[in-house]
Amino acid sequence: MLFLLLAACAPKAPPAPLVRALPDATAELQGEIVIEGPLPSRVRPPDPAVSLRLFYGGEEKGSLEPCGCPNRPRGGVARAAALIAAARQADPALPTFVVNGGYWLEDAMSLDGQPRADVPLLNRWMVRGMASLGPDALNVAYNDMAGLTSLGGPPPEGLPLVSANVSGAGIEPVRWGQAGALKVAITGITAPGVTFLPTPGFVVREPVAAAGPLLEALDAEADLVVLLAYGDPESASKLARKGHVDVVIDTNLHREAASPFRVGDAVWVYSHFETMRLGELRLEVAEGRVVRALDRKIDLDPTVPEEPALSAIAATARAEINLAQKTLFGSGFSGSPR
Repeated sequence: MLFLLLAACAPKAPPAPLVRALPDATAELQGEIVIEGPLPSRVRPPDPAVSLRLFYGGEEKGSLEPCGCPNRPRGGVARAAALIAAARQADPALPTFVVNGGYWLEDAMSLDGQPRADVPLLNRWMVRGMASLGPDALNVAYNDMAGLTSLGGPPPEGLPLVSANVSGAGIEPVRWGQAGALKVAITGITAPGVTFLPTPGFVVREPVAAAGPLLEALDAEADLVVLLAYGDPESASKLARKGHVDVVIDTNLHREAASPFRVGDAVWVYSHFETMRLGELRLEVAEGRVVRALDRKIDLDPTVPEEPALSAIAATARAEINLAQKTLFGSGFSGSPR
């Protein structure tokens, strides 16, 4: 009886997360989906062999909020921030980078061929939210050029805009970082795409011709080269096969689950559409090469808490956006959340 009482009073271990290994894994390249479980259990314990990690997503399209799906809505910048903060707290010594593959701003057009009237407001709030999240690199997709233009002036200072084939105010060809002794270079490309909205001040060049020489130069200087590729896997593949890229993060409406794979010697992963699953790529780097990678796709479902500061920004944004959209379009408008 005493044993039963002691057992009943003993603290219960938190429920284990539901983790599913992804198919086609190899000893050096593995993937997993973390589907549910309390926040601490979704965070990997420290692994001294891991050199750095990249948290990645994309395609938020001007929304700080979850996807708006009627059943188990996922995503949201505040949830992503909470997960990233928990991971950093659990392993503060591990170098961590936060990147976005592109189409993080809205570019919706109205019937008169102009930006939809609420687009500048959506994008101003998205810029504020991204600034609070504190990413290391934001790839400029062709959609983002229209989004940046909608702000009505130069991009706010401090946004880490990057592109190898888009030039314009505030955009750098490379973002640099340090992971212990490793020098990390992050750049990006976008498909030329088609935008019917004017984007003065931005010039888009052919991705391979623009990024090829840059990546070759980066490879000579950096220990790890990361390429963020929006909407153009063919160009990204051509660049990877030239041998100057270590990691490709492919953002292109992906919903499928796949383990990381190699194109040339580069490790290739997919970001999940609208960041409904936050990507975490854990890399072991030795002698200038990624020798082991674990790609984790972590569901940002309603059980993931929201980081308070970003949650407050999102709530204020929603109230202001609702009021503006009701005034502009009437109470029946359902343009957001996405």
